[in-house]
Amino acid sequence: MMPNPDQPLSLGLETELAETEFFRDGVLKARGVLNVNGILAIDGVPGTGKTTCARYVAQTCERPAALVRMSHRPAPLELLRRTHLAVTGRRPGKRDTRFQLQNDLLEFLCDWNGVLIVDELQNSEANAMRELTWLYEEADHDFGLIVVGTDVLNAVLKYPQLHSRIMGDHTFGTLRGTDLITAVRSLDRRFADAHTSALADHNEASCAGLLRRWVHTVRWLNSFNITDTVTADDLADVRGMLPALADDDYYEDVA
Repeated sequence: MMPNPDQPLSLGLETELAETEFFRDGVLKARGVLNVNGILAIDGVPGTGKTTCARYVAQTCERPAALVRMSHRPAPLELLRRTHLAVTGRRPGKRDTRFQLQNDLLEFLCDWNGVLIVDELQNSEANAMRELTWLYEEADHDFGLIVVGTDVLNAVLKYPQLHSRIMGDHTFGTLRGTDLITAVRSLDRRFADAHTSALADHNEASCAGLLRRWVHTVRWLNSFNITDTVTADDLADVRGMLPALADDDYYEDVA
């Protein structure tokens, strides 16, 4: 589907929004950075709400917004092509050169006054970061920029000129204890009155404090047509369907 730059950016959620402490702090910092069209970097493990936070800030700032998601191994000029499509709503020509793409985008961005989110930037090489920095500088900071991704703060070291321009950063981590239970209860009404021990056991066995795993749990409850408050047995059935977690050390190392 072609993006419509005139429409507000969707949160892309299948559940209610969980306003965790990570989320609230991220929103506060992002609004401060975007208020002066700075650059914010949002880091953290997969499935913790990084992109949702960026989307929420962009959606609620009463400015145009566009999201670009980089692929695992970006092709040359991919960042420019994806940005062109997201910001203008028009697909660039297949034979457009870097010069043409940059100048076409620059003409648009100078009057845009929007918020650009580049998700999974850690997949990009230095040349893409150079292109992004060039656009930001040549547009005279006429748009705010949020770069998002797991280990993105280390990734931007590939291009120090981008790293040095980051005005603020925020890191999301896995949820634990009361923060976890509060967030889970807010995700879906079926969790609201569930026994704390049942939720805690399910988290320890299958979710590891990751909101995305809890969203998968909600999807399985939908698939099972569970409409009432979840029980320990319901969650045990879901655990039988969820894929195994990565090693615990992974989440500790990148948190």
